[in-house]
Amino acid sequence: PRGRDGDSETERWPLRNSLHQMEKGLEDFIVRTQQDAEKQSQSDTKTSEGKRARLQQEASQLSAQLNNVTAEDRERELALQKKKYKEETEIENWIQKYDTEIGEKQVDINLTFTYVDLRVLEEHSAVLDLEYSQIMEERQEAQKQREQQEREREMQSQAATVIQAHWRGFCVRKAMKANKARHESIVQDNQQYNLHY
Repeated sequence: PRGRDGDSETERWPLRNSLHQMEKGLEDFIVRTQQDAEKQSQSDTKTSEGKRARLQQEASQLSAQLNNVTAEDRERELALQKKKYKEETEIENWIQKYDTEIGEKQVDINLTFTYVDLRVLEEHSAVLDLEYSQIMEERQEAQKQREQQEREREMQSQAATVIQAHWRGFCVRKAMKANKARHESIVQDNQQYNLHY
């Protein structure tokens, strides 16, 4: 039995040695793995920190650019507002100037029209006065002609009356003469008749 145990121990020794080496190799592997992991972790940390620093720098740069752009936009906006206000003020001034000039021109136009209307009225009044004068002259002339015609008719009537009177007188005298001559003739005839008989 002892011999068997010795043989067993001899056979186990290489196996134990192999297991021990395997354990040692495993431990070394674990240690190296941990070391590599730590190194990788450190490297990753450094890389991460570097990226973080770059990102922070980029973020700072972008923030600065954003601030600059914002400031420029504000300046441009203020400039545009000032320009717009200036343009609106100029437009308002032009409108007021235009309204003033139009108002003055309207007054001038109204005065011109009033002057023209007055001149037209004066000319029309002068024409009416001339026509009225002509009409009055024509009426006066017609009145004179009527009066002259009336006087002529009266004179003609008087002349006709005188002529008729003279004619009637002439006719009466002629008739009386004729009657007298006839009467005398009759008387003579009677006398002769009486003398004869």
